[in-house]
Amino acid sequence: MKKLSLIMMMLIGFTFTQAQQGTNWLKLGVHAGIPVGDAGDTSSFALGIDGKYQFLTYDHFGFGLATGYSHFFGKEVNGHDVDDFGIIPIAALLRYYPTESFFLGADLGYGVISGVDADGGFYYRPEIGYHNENWNIFGFYQGVAADFAPAQVGIGVNYNVIQRAK
Repeated sequence: MKKLSLIMMMLIGFTFTQAQQGTNWLKLGVHAGIPVGDAGDTSSFALGIDGKYQFLTYDHFGFGLATGYSHFFGKEVNGHDVDDFGIIPIAALLRYYPTESFFLGADLGYGVISGVDADGGFYYRPEIGYHNENWNIFGFYQGVAADFAPAQVGIGVNYNVIQRAK
């Protein structure tokens, strides 16, 4: 955990020093998904919110920070209702833009699991999508690598609340 904390602090420091140039975006959005993996056995669907801050500092590349919340709705298993649970990511955002409108990327960091007695773990969320000045529409796979490893496949949309070019 100490290594992860150190890496995250270094990434945050790098991200904010790079914010002095390029275009910066505050992205707020929503997503929906179908639970898979360990979550597929206990959840019927997932809904969530996203908060991201991205810097486009280099040609075709974006870096930043990502967080949010994914809520997994429990389902009935063998006559028993399973509790809802959630994932709260604390992650770095990495994006590659091969064209102005298309992107590939991933959010990588630590995923906190809430609502159940489970440890968090390595968080990953690869994305592919369409981008313009105001909106991002994307498909994703989200997961946490831990003893209890919830995951989902879904779609989402982000609105670029603030855009500032320097």
